[in-house]
Amino acid sequence: MPPKKRYQWDTITTAGEDDRPSRSQKKRESTALQNMGEELAVLAPSVLEKMPLTPNIREALLEWQRLSSHEGRRRQMQYVGRLMREEGDALAVREALDALKLGQGLQSAAFKRCEKLRDDLMAAAPAETEALLSPYGEEDAAELRDLIARARNEKEHGRPPHAFRALFRKLKTLSEQ
Repeated sequence: MPPKKRYQWDTITTAGEDDRPSRSQKKRESTALQNMGEELAVLAPSVLEKMPLTPNIREALLEWQRLSSHEGRRRQMQYVGRLMREEGDALAVREALDALKLGQGLQSAAFKRCEKLRDDLMAAAPAETEALLSPYGEEDAAELRDLIARARNEKEHGRPPHAFRALFRKLKTLSEQ
């Protein structure tokens, strides 16, 4: 067996070395913040006002929206990433973005449910229509029956779909209550 080398790596690491993030980790975090900045940059100014951003970050995002050249936007987004690292609360911003996305997802799901219910009501026989209208109160069900009859009449005679749209609007308001 050959003799051990005199200078081998110390297998015992100190606590200070493990606590620091690696250079690659810092780059990943920086890129993640820059990507979050890109998500924020496409939002409307009225939505940006509601986000938990510092005034400098908000101003930098609005400046990015005003720029038109590719290189200018790229450099501005790097600046936004730097501001987010230095000033921003990344966790609060991420939570606000996720809540915004979730709200939009819930809105579109409710919209699709109303569309499907409207189509089902239009295609249903009278007995099936009553079963579909049972969750609604008597007043609302009567109004919905009237709208369904008018929408079917419009469809038969090839008229513009005014009652069809009114039926959807009524279903939407009832689902929001």
